[in-house]
Amino acid sequence: MPIHCSVPAKLILSGEHAVLYGAPALSLAIDLPTQCTLDFKAANQSKIEIHLLDYQQHQAWSFNQAWQQAQVIATRYHQFQQQQLGIRQVCQSPFDLVLLCLFYVNQCSPLTPGHWRLEIQSNAWVGRGLGSSAAVIVSVLAALFKQQQLDDPNALLQMAKTIESYQPGQSSGLDPITIFHGGLLRYQRGEALQHLPNHPLQAWLIDSGEPQSTTGECVAAVKTHYAQDTTLWQRFADCTQLMHLAWLQQNQAALKQAVHINQQLLTTIGVVPPKVTAFIAALQQQDLAAKICGAGSINGDAAGVIMAIGLNDPSDLCRQWGYRCQAIQLQQQGAHCVNEL
Repeated sequence: MPIHCSVPAKLILSGEHAVLYGAPALSLAIDLPTQCTLDFKAANQSKIEIHLLDYQQHQAWSFNQAWQQAQVIATRYHQFQQQQLGIRQVCQSPFDLVLLCLFYVNQCSPLTPGHWRLEIQSNAWVGRGLGSSAAVIVSVLAALFKQQQLDDPNALLQMAKTIESYQPGQSSGLDPITIFHGGLLRYQRGEALQHLPNHPLQAWLIDSGEPQSTTGECVAAVKTHYAQDTTLWQRFADCTQLMHLAWLQQNQAALKQAVHINQQLLTTIGVVPPKVTAFIAALQQQDLAAKICGAGSINGDAAGVIMAIGLNDPSDLCRQWGYRCQAIQLQQQGAHCVNEL
């Protein structure tokens, strides 16, 4: 019987980059689902078949071929860690993360020989900072864990964090945790995860375009220049705390102020292109507070997704700039798997 798993996208309200240096982060699950359907059938020859519906691509491997390819990817990641390869060279195919999910699950719970088929489709804006890679990973792992009768959310999240690191180079674990749990979360390494109450949020998601820099490249650049700047990371932590309290008190003015401060800090660390800075200034003229909500970019004009908070609809302004825009819909439910009839 096929297993269908759906997970939300994620939007970091505050703490991107800073979370890697021990600061807290606020992360929100939003209603842009990624879906995975897993089907297993007994067969004489073992085969893994992956269909990526968004890319209109599919590929098949024998078990041996799949595990060999996963080990090749793992070797490339080790070479990246040894500074022998760039992070873009680790995962070279859209199938690689899915193969890694199968490989890691097989290591802890060997897959039954037979025909394994996965179909994956996503409504998340790919490559924009919405956790699309983490969503694929969590949806595939959740389906595999259900199929293998593995009831261990902590193991799933640790595995997802390990696999996600193959793309940015270092994962905080924030994306998989948000996508798995849903809702609005306060996350800080070494502390218990906090689920914040569900309040209405009048905000818009704006696509400034795909960044020319990868998350890994942005993380590496920030690390080079600011890793030891404890004062800076404390300013990020203070901003997240301000946003946290504003959310709890439903203080719109304080929430907008925290968003503004956070955007200034992200500009300070060099991940906001000048064109995006100019667009955010235009949003401010419409009484909207806005910030990028991902790694940003150290090159080019695009920075991925922008969040704008306020009462005024920015759709007309976005059209003038050539950006797509839609209202943000919070998603309280995280990863959800069901057996299809």
